[in-house]
Amino acid sequence: MARSRGITLAEMLLTVLVLGLAVALLAYALMRPRWDNTRVSCRARLNQISKGMATYLNEYGDNRFYPCPLGRGLEPNDYSGAEWLASLYWTTCIPDPGIFLCPSALDWSDDQESDLGRHHAVTGRFGPQTVSYAGMHYHSMTDASGRPIPAPIRDDFPPNEVMACDDTEGQVNHGPRYSNPGMNVLFFDSHAEFWPQGGPPSWDYVAQAFPGWTTDIEQSVGQKGGPLWRLRN
Repeated sequence: MARSRGITLAEMLLTVLVLGLAVALLAYALMRPRWDNTRVSCRARLNQISKGMATYLNEYGDNRFYPCPLGRGLEPNDYSGAEWLASLYWTTCIPDPGIFLCPSALDWSDDQESDLGRHHAVTGRFGPQTVSYAGMHYHSMTDASGRPIPAPIRDDFPPNEVMACDDTEGQVNHGPRYSNPGMNVLFFDSHAEFWPQGGPPSWDYVAQAFPGWTTDIEQSVGQKGGPLWRLRN
């Protein structure tokens, strides 16, 4: 009678490797729809921000001026893009503080409503984790010499100008862990679209407006020469 042979160490390691690979593939297949859903939810929140901006223009801005936030920092008119967006909460145009957080951001605040404060930025508690989107800031308005204009942002940007985009502090919201990394971008004409990491070969208007702009979307935020240079966190 032939003796039965026990499983060898190599066979056991191969079995564990195959099982681990199968589990990883299954987890990826299950997570991908969730990632896609967070991307859609993020775009919906940016659309809510655009509606809040329209409300501000109609009710507070005389249909000419966007917000000029309170609690803007140590220097007059020196406010961040995050504070510019948060001013929609401070003026009650957007009463839900969750609108300002991308659902896939890794820097969620535990108590965001408290961090946003009731009327202005709370010293020591307001930061990029409170608003996980980049937006316009006071350096976005400049005179003919390129110097900042210390005034509210006027409603005179072209419709294809970018108003806000996903967070660029730390790890980008829809970053490398996604199968199709990139970021959602909101325009002044109130539409939002997803820009995949890798640049705009098919986006003719971007290529024409910003010749030579390449592909690193996250690095282009705040950098001249690209479509996102006016934005800050």
